Amino acid sequence: MLALRKSQPGIGGLSLDEIASPAQPGPGQVLVRVLNAGICGTDLHIYRWGPFAHRMKLPTVLGHEMCGVVEAVGEGVSRVAPGMRVSVESHVPCGHCYTCHRGWAHVCPNTRYPGVDFDGGFAARTILPETILWPVPESIPTPVAAMMEPFGIAVHASLEGSGVSGQTVVVAGCGPIGLMNIAAARALGALRVIATDVNPLRLKMALTMGADRAIDVAEQDPLPVVRDLTHGRGADVVIEYSGHAKSLAGAAALTTNGGEIRLLGVPEGETALDLEAWLIKGLTVRNLHGRRLFSTWESATALLAEGKVDIAPLVSHVLPLNEAMIGFDACLTGKAVKVLFDAGA
Repeated sequence: MLALRKSQPGIGGLSLDEIASPAQPGPGQVLVRVLNAGICGTDLHIYRWGPFAHRMKLPTVLGHEMCGVVEAVGEGVSRVAPGMRVSVESHVPCGHCYTCHRGWAHVCPNTRYPGVDFDGGFAARTILPETILWPVPESIPTPVAAMMEPFGIAVHASLEGSGVSGQTVVVAGCGPIGLMNIAAARALGALRVIATDVNPLRLKMALTMGADRAIDVAEQDPLPVVRDLTHGRGADVVIEYSGHAKSLAGAAALTTNGGEIRLLGVPEGETALDLEAWLIKGLTVRNLHGRRLFSTWESATALLAEGKVDIAPLVSHVLPLNEAMIGFDACLTGKAVKVLFDAGA
């Protein structure tokens, strides 16, 4: 079968290879025929050979956002059966450490990831642990089901802390998950949603997903706009996805006294912050990662299955796996919103 692998260290280093199809799954494992799989920011990080990627044993099949059909199950598997359509949680926690026992398995220090620590979904078939498979209702289309993992991050960010209901929310950074967060916040009762980015394609999509205002921060300072829309108070919640130093440094000014900053974007290198402003304003700062296992999946599934949120418009490209590099190029040059691979094409 054809597979997209990280085969060499350094920038790039991807290869389309013919490899053997996975054998029968072992105990607790499931053989999944991949239908759609999406390029994630982590895949771009691996492409650039960022620090997180250095843990990989090459070559490894990339891809952790996917939807597929169960083809075979190993001994002891009981939650899924052949023929079931499933989405995939990307975190494989150990289940027995202090963090897992306290209900924080989504930040388990021993977490393993498909597409990083073992072969992922950029192939026709993959073997995955039963524990990370999520059955998908018939009402959720397959391309949307392939995006449930990143959508879960957006739902997690919207539900944490004081939530979003009745509040003014700034979403800083309109990559795919930021755009999903706009829709999730709107569905979960946000009073208004303000989006910021520098990419015209993504700013236009922000309005499509429900933002009240989309601000190009390369052309306009967002602070007076946010203050004007909030009668001088500032946003109740700032959800930061860009990881950009300037955006992080300006987050406190955008936030009302006693408000919340939720950090999800990963900065490149060290970031200088004026923490005095954060302290004086009494801000709550939350560092968020992944999704709560599996309460976030319950909420995300309900939003999609009941039609409260539609993330299908985010799909800008659906490509066969043999055109994978076209998809990566589109992502790296800002010409894509969400790229999915059709593993069977």
